[in-house]
Amino acid sequence: MNALDVMRSRAAGNPFLVDGLLAVGCAALIFPGFLGKGAPVLPATLLALFSAGPLIVRRSMPLAVLAATTAVFLVALLWMREPGPGMVCCLVALYSAAVAAPRTRALITGTITAIVVQVFTLLVTGRHFLDSGNLALITVLGAVTAIGDATRNRRAYIQAIKDRALRAERTREVEARRRVAEERLRLARDLHDIVAHSITVINFQAGVAAHLLRREPDAAEAAIEHVITASGSTLAELGTMLTVLRQPDGDSPPPEPMPSFDRLDDLLDGFRAAGLAVELQRGDMAFSLTPAVGMAGYRIVQESLTNAFRYATPRTARVRLSFAAHRLRISVVNPVTDTEDRRHSSGGTGRGLLGLRERAASVGGRLDIVEGREEFSVDAFLPALPMKP
Repeated sequence: MNALDVMRSRAAGNPFLVDGLLAVGCAALIFPGFLGKGAPVLPATLLALFSAGPLIVRRSMPLAVLAATTAVFLVALLWMREPGPGMVCCLVALYSAAVAAPRTRALITGTITAIVVQVFTLLVTGRHFLDSGNLALITVLGAVTAIGDATRNRRAYIQAIKDRALRAERTREVEARRRVAEERLRLARDLHDIVAHSITVINFQAGVAAHLLRREPDAAEAAIEHVITASGSTLAELGTMLTVLRQPDGDSPPPEPMPSFDRLDDLLDGFRAAGLAVELQRGDMAFSLTPAVGMAGYRIVQESLTNAFRYATPRTARVRLSFAAHRLRISVVNPVTDTEDRRHSSGGTGRGLLGLRERAASVGGRLDIVEGREEFSVDAFLPALPMKP
């Protein structure tokens, strides 16, 4: 920052001091002019002070300052019978009034000031209206009004640019916070779906293995194999997620595919192997899903079957897929017949069901949850397109 910028910054921070210095400067400038017009020292001093003094409050009271400086100018005109140097202060006040007022008011103020000054000047001096000095005075008054209006427009334009930049910065900050929140929510959903599903299977199969280890070692070994498979799948999905998070934008996709609706049969086979009897019913019409919708559908089925695996009595579930009106309906129904099981089902954290609704909404769909006396159903409606022949 150079010396000029420092001065401007200090001046902007203390306008009263700046206006005071301006008033002193104008008084020192016009005092010799009054002496040159033949005025004694005391009257010249008073005229200089009364002409320049009001400029101290020119920003807060521009119209009053213009009226005061014009009145002093007219008094000096009547006394000396010719225009005096007090016109300098009148021009400064006129500029300040034009800067502070809208354009229409500034033009009206400048016109009234010019008429008053011209009428008094012509009456006192007896000049002709087309006299060169008179025309010069009119030109100066008009130019000062125009300069003041241009300054006001420039300041308003600069302030508008600053306000726009400030709003844009705030908008960027809000958008960045929103994206961070959405990303955290997405990661929380993915982690819940991966961990909840796998830990449920691992916990169940580990309990089965512990129970059968001595009496039926072959069955216990099969349960342990399910634990190994489920834990390996979980590690693979977590590794894929971490790989995606660590990659900068534009890099190659991760080597392992993210879950999609095309892997639905593998998901159901995993549940069946873990001990959940899953029945799949497909509609006749083929459909296609975008990658985002496909992953959302996969996670909805996974979470729904995880809940069925934990709470269904008996451990059975029915998955139905139907397509109509550009909507894929995913219905997962499991029985709930035991009061104790129902109590445990309603006593969870609720994050899984909340995540299901958020997943459906994130791709433009919706999700309905109905808990009946004997069945618990999850119905998801996701956007889809008919398969091209």
